[in-house]
Amino acid sequence: MGKWFGNRGSALVIAMLLLVILTAIGLYAVSISTSEFEMSTYSKMGKVALYAAEAGAYFGIDTIPIMTNANGISLADLATYDVVSTSVGAEPIPGYDTGWSRALFNIRSTGKPPSQYSVHRSIDAGAAYGPVPTGTGY
Repeated sequence: MGKWFGNRGSALVIAMLLLVILTAIGLYAVSISTSEFEMSTYSKMGKVALYAAEAGAYFGIDTIPIMTNANGISLADLATYDVVSTSVGAEPIPGYDTGWSRALFNIRSTGKPPSQYSVHRSIDAGAAYGPVPTGTGY
């Protein structure tokens, strides 16, 4: 028993202290990687919503001069878009006589990623269609 009496267990204390420090560093690394994963997921869903809104804007422009409103149009990646088209009047076309004008439209498209995410992106586009006849022509 006498040969163990002078040892105070400092190696055990140092080993336990190093274990606590390494555990704290490991928990911090897991926390950082989890938050980075969440940020990259939300960034990706923002891009998905933007691309869906862009698809909706092209849909709205393609359907001019018929003003088409669409809700919940689904894409292949499960994103959706809504489109609202409105007429804002007409303007004369330079180089044409007074019997012709250009019809003006506004298209608002809102894109949304798959339903478990609350992100959405909107695109507003203006489009002109013409020449279209104005008046009675008499």
